[in-house]
Amino acid sequence: MYHPILRPRAQRQLKNIGEADLVIGLPTYKNAQAAAHVAQTVLVGVRQHYPHLRTVLINADAGLEATTRRMVAAQAGSNGFRDMVVTARYEGLLGMGSAIAAIFDAALALDAKAILILDSQTRSITPNWIAGLAHLILEDKADLVTARYRWPLPDGAVSDLIVYPLFRALWGRSMRHPAAPDFALSPRLAAAALDEDVWETEAATFGLPPWLNTYAVLGPWRVVQSALGEKLSFQPPAPTNRAEQRAVRQHAVQRQAQFQTVISAMLRLVYDYRQHWLKVNQFGSLSTLTEFMSPAITETNSAFTSEIDPDPLLDRLALGWIDYRALWQQVLTPANLNAIEGLAVLPPDRFYFPADLWARIIYDFAVVFNKGDCDPAQIVNSLWPLYQGRLAAFSQEVAGLSVVGHEGTVAAQAVEFEETRPYLEDRWQAYQPA
Repeated sequence: MYHPILRPRAQRQLKNIGEADLVIGLPTYKNAQAAAHVAQTVLVGVRQHYPHLRTVLINADAGLEATTRRMVAAQAGSNGFRDMVVTARYEGLLGMGSAIAAIFDAALALDAKAILILDSQTRSITPNWIAGLAHLILEDKADLVTARYRWPLPDGAVSDLIVYPLFRALWGRSMRHPAAPDFALSPRLAAAALDEDVWETEAATFGLPPWLNTYAVLGPWRVVQSALGEKLSFQPPAPTNRAEQRAVRQHAVQRQAQFQTVISAMLRLVYDYRQHWLKVNQFGSLSTLTEFMSPAITETNSAFTSEIDPDPLLDRLALGWIDYRALWQQVLTPANLNAIEGLAVLPPDRFYFPADLWARIIYDFAVVFNKGDCDPAQIVNSLWPLYQGRLAAFSQEVAGLSVVGHEGTVAAQAVEFEETRPYLEDRWQAYQPA
């Protein structure tokens, strides 16, 4: 299987550039304003932290129109980096992971010492993020540096409720954001990743970060986290016309598609690395670099309020009971299905969703996703309304809490996943498709 690469014109640009110390990759898709903001901040960070390095910014874009590519190039030109920016489409499956693979390939062609990948939707990025992620790679003290954020709901919810606790329980390593789209890695790790047969799986889309983090943590690679500060993304404006209403709907569709691919990637790893998690009996934390963290985030008493209306989430849970009950009967144990039936009829002011029940449900889905006769894509689709219910309860649990309180609630749920893991082991060994 071949990994994605940049198109021929970009390959000629890379040949003309020759070599680079630091390659910064920016995957984009129809987000010109947001990408331009990130590119501008990136170039400020390079000038602030690494003016002595030969840095190349590579924008791998999936859009047919060149609007985003032009705006990224304009930022580079106005900041004195005109000759050190490559903006291009890529060949291969469309998706964030494919764009990143093309950036890896380009960085290796430039013989880069460090490769930095940044989410082009982040509005809270600061110049310090560049050094926060690249520093240990450039010093050859790590092979993968993954971002650790203050990531508010709802954007951080998939990490809080599924990816983080599942990653921690399966692999015995506490990585706070295994699905973080911002990270840096060594050329050795990039080359090894490109050689893996994953570029036609969920890794080609939003599933690359959990796959890459698992691959690195379980392999002979040096992995650390870097505390960067707050992670806030650009959101569509409140709709006032039909175009803006379409944008909001498209954003909601993209959020569910991201959920689908990230969770599918995580559940597939349960099978791929089953020989590892079946033997894990100790749990530990990864080292975290805090040198470049925003000072404001060190104020642990700052409010971290969740402002999520639970009613639409609970409506989706109730509709899920209608749409997916037959499938849930195949995925969930009778006890867990009965518990969900009881929760689905509770009024919003009395709704709750225990963390231990949530852990058992995720483990039910992991087993049947990998060992059942049902379509795996449909299985993950049917998890979405259950996730909405857990998010409704969780948002109320953490509403008004400080950052420390929020993190403590997330950690307590992760402990439930660890303590419930014998349930996964028993179901995995005993499960037989109906």
